[in-house]
Amino acid sequence: MNPMEGGRDMFHTVEDVLRLEGFEGVRLVAGRRGLGRTVTSASLMEVPDILPYVEENTLLITTLYPIAGSREQMEQLIPELGSRGVAGICIKPLRYIEQIPPVMISQADELGFPIVELPMGANLSTLVNLVLSMSLNDYISQLQFRDSVHRNMMEMLLSGAEVEELAEKLAELLQKDIVLLDNQLDSICAALRGEGETGWTIYRREEADRILKGLRLFENHYTMHPIKAGNNRFGFIFVPDSEKSDDNLKMAIEQAALLFASVFFKNYAVTLNQRNFKDVFIRDLLQGKIRSEIELENKMRAFDVSLAFPQYVVAIKLFTDNEVMRKHFYNELIDQNLISKRMAYFYQHIRKKNSVYFNDSIVVIENDQSEESVNEFYSQVIGKLEAEAGENSKIGIGISREVKNFSELKTGYRQAVHAVRVGNILYRDSFISRYSKNGLFELIEQINDTDLLVRFVRERLGAVIDYDRNNKASLMQTLEYLIQYHFNLKQVSEARYLHYNTVRYRANKLQQLGVDLEPGEGLGEIILAYRIYVWLKSIKKME
Repeated sequence: MNPMEGGRDMFHTVEDVLRLEGFEGVRLVAGRRGLGRTVTSASLMEVPDILPYVEENTLLITTLYPIAGSREQMEQLIPELGSRGVAGICIKPLRYIEQIPPVMISQADELGFPIVELPMGANLSTLVNLVLSMSLNDYISQLQFRDSVHRNMMEMLLSGAEVEELAEKLAELLQKDIVLLDNQLDSICAALRGEGETGWTIYRREEADRILKGLRLFENHYTMHPIKAGNNRFGFIFVPDSEKSDDNLKMAIEQAALLFASVFFKNYAVTLNQRNFKDVFIRDLLQGKIRSEIELENKMRAFDVSLAFPQYVVAIKLFTDNEVMRKHFYNELIDQNLISKRMAYFYQHIRKKNSVYFNDSIVVIENDQSEESVNEFYSQVIGKLEAEAGENSKIGIGISREVKNFSELKTGYRQAVHAVRVGNILYRDSFISRYSKNGLFELIEQINDTDLLVRFVRERLGAVIDYDRNNKASLMQTLEYLIQYHFNLKQVSEARYLHYNTVRYRANKLQQLGVDLEPGEGLGEIILAYRIYVWLKSIKKME
């Protein structure tokens, strides 16, 4: 017999117990509303201080002898038992008490706590054994059903069945609809039985989502259990129209989840292996190691990669000294089993692209038609990336110029990385830095003599750099603000929430240190020197 037939729990209720052979002649005297209370055990009340020892869902059987002489204990018993989740109490009167006290009956009716009066000939030990035997039989039935679920599904698993077939088998065993959900709570597949149908039909992903959309699954009773293997969570088993308190269902789903996890993990391992090879290929592209179009086409075909140009290379970097935090953040972005609901939209985007973890950043090759559309997308998600990374985190996103063919991907990657490095110096908070907007840096990059560049900066800004270092000041930052706001002190004050007199004092200090802030050729050289300074810092040639 399938314990799930009838759609009820394996455990019996007080009402079921009263139907047992041996309970003939009993009379329910109070607490009719509680006849549906679950009974999993029975116990005799042989001592006055029974309360610390009674367990939830226990049916207590007694003559009330231990407390018959205490009115206070008699008045406290029913509320205390009810608060402990006891199923009910069977009382055999006349021997030690003349009748069940009216106060108990009143309390029991109010609490919905069943009180059953036993006849004079009732054998208390026999009644306890009857309940315990019923519970034992139920537990044995539960174990047999669990083993049946495991055996049936294991046989299918060993024969090479996929998740859809396993879902259908689980639905048949449980006689309930089954939905497998991914970590974003989107459907993987669903085994559903229509009204009047005897069998289950399997629906996959979009089709399942379409059918389930109108059912409002989460508005009714349901059971949901994670599908996990180690630290990897692959999704959930969802059973609509089911009670979470159904222990038989829960045990069966736990068994099934282990088997589903093994299928998902096998597929995950295969995908991960393929991904590793694909990642190597993408890294080779970014490093310019693919030498010919023939080699490119062969590897694109082997790894199912598409590269329709133009492309843009995007580098995403988390700036933190916390290596664990950084690793967790990057893993969340590229691993579908770890991605959070907040980042599901971003993950769905980049998994359609060619993306890879490379040199402490996530690199995405975007095939948008314009740099503006790439910038617009990342402007929408950078706040979510920042929230995902954690409080006080700083995210840098660098966007390359347009990449017109595969041989330019190496240059595009270098541009994206450089845009991130420059942005980290220019911006204190999370930022998007576009290489095309830093044209001056592209010119500076062509000068191979870094000693010449360092000398140019030192001659014009050396005194300021030394002053900041020796006094733990930030005059170079003030110079950055002045350049950004075209040397308008009022705009700097308003945009950076600084008092106007503070900005004026710092500008005067810069002039005292030899910085020419008056319009003319000298000011042009100061601006150029600052840009070179930023460039040299980004390539770690200057402190």
